Amino acid sequence: MCEKCAELDEKIARYKTLSARVTDQLTQSGIALLIERYEAQKRELHPDPKE
Repeated sequence: MCEKCAELDEKIARYKTLSARVTDQLTQSGIALLIERYEAQKRELHPDPKE
């Protein structure tokens, strides 16, 4: 995994942890949007993942 993907994975994990602690629906929606954006950035970096 490249360094940029590792950074994005850390951010995604951090926001998922935060999302589990927050009960406000608007905040959860914002967090979900951020997670989607980071996951999209990962897909852009590696459009054909080799797993």
